[in-house]
Amino acid sequence: MYIIGIDIGKNYHEASIIDYSGKLIGRSCRFSNTHRGADKLMEHINKNIGNSEVIFGMEATGHYWYSIYSFLKSKSYTVYVINPIQSDSLRSMYIRQTKNDSKDSFLIAEVIRFGQFTTTSLADENLLAMRQLCRYRDSVVDCRTEIKLRISTILELIFPEYEIQFSTLWGNTSMGILETYITLTKSPTLPLMSCSP
Repeated sequence: MYIIGIDIGKNYHEASIIDYSGKLIGRSCRFSNTHRGADKLMEHINKNIGNSEVIFGMEATGHYWYSIYSFLKSKSYTVYVINPIQSDSLRSMYIRQTKNDSKDSFLIAEVIRFGQFTTTSLADENLLAMRQLCRYRDSVVDCRTEIKLRISTILELIFPEYEIQFSTLWGNTSMGILETYITLTKSPTLPLMSCSP
């Protein structure tokens, strides 16, 4: 049985393999946060320990861990996601308290080896995906609302009486008129305002 600790980063992750005595197997592997990077990790594992039984540990760092977590789970690996505070407490036990990706991935593997950790509770993958979609929808709705408020403000300046002429400012008739006549006299369409979700 081997343990692989993965230090999570935005663009790159670092993985270290240890055995159950804590001995480091080979050198750490730096791989990109892409599908190709995940394949590189698999090649590194096969090269160093073949098809041996393995478990993974990683920290819940932002949302950057989710892709590699999903990849490993799809291959039926056991993956423990731990709170970064747990590896920080182990780091303080080491004499040289330097922080680098190689040492961090080793420390994460050590946390798993010692077994003194609690895993971060994770929702089902479908629920996580639904949560992300709901959050994205909320941001789009907020953006739409902000743009509508800006348009209303501009209309009140240019056409103070415009809104009372329609049952809804955002209906097809109103929008058709505004697309054709942006001011009292026909003029080129003004650039649309953008909103970052």
